[in-house]
Formats: sequence, structure tokens, C-alpha cells
Amino acid sequence: MQSHPKTTRSSKNKRARGQRSGGRTALPKKTPTVKVKRGAKPRALPVQQAESCGEFLSLLWARISQSELEGLNQRSHPAGRPTHVLPRWQLVAGILFHYTLNLAGTFGQHLGILFSIDMAESSLSQRRQALPFEVFEELLKRVLRPIAKMKNKGQAYYREWRLVAIDGLSLSLPNNKSIQQSGCRKGGNQHGPAGFAKLQGAVLLELVMHNPLAAALGRNGQSEWKLAQRLIQQVPSNSLLLADRLYGCGAFVASLLENFKGSGSHFLLRVKNALKARRLKNLSDGSQLVEVQALEPGDTHRVAATVKVREIRATIQRRGFRPVSLRLWTSLLDPHKAPAGELVRLFAQRWEHELYFRELKASLGVHALLRSQTIETAAQEVAAMIIGSSFVAHERAKLKTGEVLQHRISLIKTREMLEPLWLTLLLGADILSEDQTQQLCERFYRQAAKHSMAKKRCRSCPRVLRQPRQQFPRKTNQKSSTAPLSIQLVRNSL
Repeated sequence: MQSHPKTTRSSKNKRARGQRSGGRTALPKKTPTVKVKRGAKPRALPVQQAESCGEFLSLLWARISQSELEGLNQRSHPAGRPTHVLPRWQLVAGILFHYTLNLAGTFGQHLGILFSIDMAESSLSQRRQALPFEVFEELLKRVLRPIAKMKNKGQAYYREWRLVAIDGLSLSLPNNKSIQQSGCRKGGNQHGPAGFAKLQGAVLLELVMHNPLAAALGRNGQSEWKLAQRLIQQVPSNSLLLADRLYGCGAFVASLLENFKGSGSHFLLRVKNALKARRLKNLSDGSQLVEVQALEPGDTHRVAATVKVREIRATIQRRGFRPVSLRLWTSLLDPHKAPAGELVRLFAQRWEHELYFRELKASLGVHALLRSQTIETAAQEVAAMIIGSSFVAHERAKLKTGEVLQHRISLIKTREMLEPLWLTLLLGADILSEDQTQQLCERFYRQAAKHSMAKKRCRSCPRVLRQPRQQFPRKTNQKSSTAPLSIQLVRNSL
């Protein structure tokens, strides 16, 4: 065998110089190779195939068309890959799918399940950071909608008004450099400063059905009160809005009355006992007509307007527990159309909003911190979770529409059954026929309808802590009572 001389770097340089100078020695030509980028192996599915990717996308297309979703093609900065590699609508749909289904895996793996796209996680992270939150703000306005009018209204309505509520949402962010530079405050309470920065938000919710109607997220440290001001215009017509004491002030009442003109909507707010109001007239059911001052924003000494509302005072007590005073303001001025006793009992349903937040955090995978590492992507995560909860609420409404509260279907169990159904329809989109898909969905509806919840009990435990912390009393015994509430209206004479 003939041995080949070892080729060194200097000999290669000499051969290259000889080739350029026209010499006889030249390197052998190599077969040209094309480098395939990691982020662009299999391309995205065509539009025709994407329309049959399963039940999840069909729910999305029912709210917003693919052309409208593609029209939200905006970029906050030129980071990330060009738009022809991954269309904007597939990126947004992938984010919704990733945070709606609590499946194991990364965003890239879930995008591969949904569209058969294989992209690097770093490239997808750049794409998400280049996606402005204005896209999700517009998406929240177009996708979130009330459930259609129900035949059997049940406890989702009070007379002819749809029950809705507004409340704040606070989620913890990870402690990293990007979050610290974003301006999000850590806040705190009576125990000291908080350990993590908070992403504040406000959600307008359809009570009983746990269906979000609108949402606003404060990426620049806005307060819950200011975020709630944005949602007033999105309250559906013929609704009754319930809210806690944060919104029981003259300025918020004036904004509600201004936006509710001609819509047939009203409000029922809890008010602090120390807030001043001038009584005008005593009504037959024990309530009063009062005049409230709305102050100028930022100036507590200048009155912007005066509004007239109906005030209800009541004392609520359960046997074995201390009494609790309740003060409510409402725009329902007719005591015969809305008696005071009914409104006091109705306000207890505002607690449904807190149950929705528990479902949103626990059932969708948010336990301690959000998974996103920047304030923009964290806002995308929360917006996708809210949209996903709307999908689940509308699917649950198809099971037993309008049933009363004690016979409604569990939202958490409905979501747990929807996840494998959506995944099965995604993977079997080209295998299952239309009839087989319809039969599978009908079997799901019949099975999910069996998961009805028992009637909810009222709060039976006092609001104290097990361990002594500062001024909180020690919880020495576990008191529990299922006795009915005793409501006594407080009549104040002029």
C-alpha cells in the first residue's frame, strides 16, 4: 500500500495559491453541502392542513378567524427569526395551546404537537420577546365573550340581569435582572415586603359560569383600581356588576353611571363604613337614597361631580359567630323591583370570583411563580391562561347550560377531560373521520356531564391564622357551623 503524505496547513495554503495563479496543482472539488438551520427543519403546515388540526384550533377559529389572527402581525423590535419561517398566527396559537393545556413538555415540543414544527427553544424565546403585548390585548378583546343567553338562567342571572363581577389578580414573577429592570414593584403587607415582584391585573368575570369577559394586565406597575377602569366599557348590556370595597367610592360610581347609560346595566358595590354620604330619602324596604361626591383624580379636596345611589345597610350573623356589618351601594333605585334583602343575599355570590382565580392558578399550573422570565412574556402567559379558561367555560356550558349552582359541572374536571380529548383530536386529525370525531365529542359531553358538584357550603371557619402572627388572634379551636345566615336590615331615619 502506498502511504499518502500528511497534509499540513502550509501545504494547503500553497496549493490554494497555485490554484489562484493558474498552476497545475489544485484541490479536488467537493460536493456542495447545504447547512440546515436548527430552527427551520420541517416548515409550518399549510393553511388548509392547519384548519383540521383538532378541536382546540376549531375553538379558536370560532372566536377569531385565521386571517384576523394573521393581521395581528406586529413586532416591537427586530429580534427573532424572519416572519416567513414561523407565521405570526401559528406563534400566537402555539402560545395559547401551551398555556391552556397543562401538559408536560416545553413550548417547542407543544408547537411540534400542534403544527409539526421543529424549532429551537432559543429561537422561540426570541420570537416571543419580539411579539408585543398589544397583540394579546387585541386578542383578549376579540376572543373573550359572554356565554349565549341560557334557557334556564338559574343563579347566573338575577331577574333579567346577567351577574358579572370585577376583581384584581396578582401573580408572582421570578427574581431576575429583566424583571427587576421592568419597574414591577414587590409590594408587601403587614408582615413586611414581598419576596417577589407582582404582575397586577383585573378581570371581568361572568359569575357562576366562571367565564372571563375582559382582562387588563399592568405591565408597568399600574394599580388594580386603574386597570379596572379600562374594563368598565366592556361590561355587557343588561348586567349587574358586583365588586368589593376597593371600588366602592364616588369616582368609580361616577364612571359606572356614565358608561352604563342606555345599556340597561347596573352595579352593586360594597362600601367602607367610614365613607361619607348625604341621605336624601328613606325607602319602604329600609334602604335610603343618598348623594355621593366624586372627587377629582389626584385632588382629594375638589369635587368633580355628585351622584345619587341607593344605600343598603345590613347586619349578617350566623349562630355562634360575631355579627358582620355590610354597606352596599346600588344603581337599582326601585325597592319593589330589587328588594334590599335579595340584594344582600345576592352579594355573597361575589365570592365566585375568588374561586375562579383559584381554578386559574391551581388547575392551569401556576403554583408559586409564573414560568416566563420577562415581564412581556409573563403578560402573554397570563393572557393565554385567561383565554384558555374561557374555552373551558364555554365547553362546560354546552353540557348542562343554565343549571343552578348546586348542580353545575366541575370546571377543573372538565378541563382535565378536555386535555386528552384535544390531544387525541390533534394527533388523529388525518385518521379520524368527521363522524368518528363527532361521536368522540358526544361521548366526552356525556361523560363530563356526570361530574356534577354538590351544593357549596357557606364559609364555616373564622378568618384567623393557626399560628400567632402580630395582631392576628391564635386559632385555638376549629369552629364550624352550617346554620343559616340571619340578615337584619338597618333602618336609618333622616
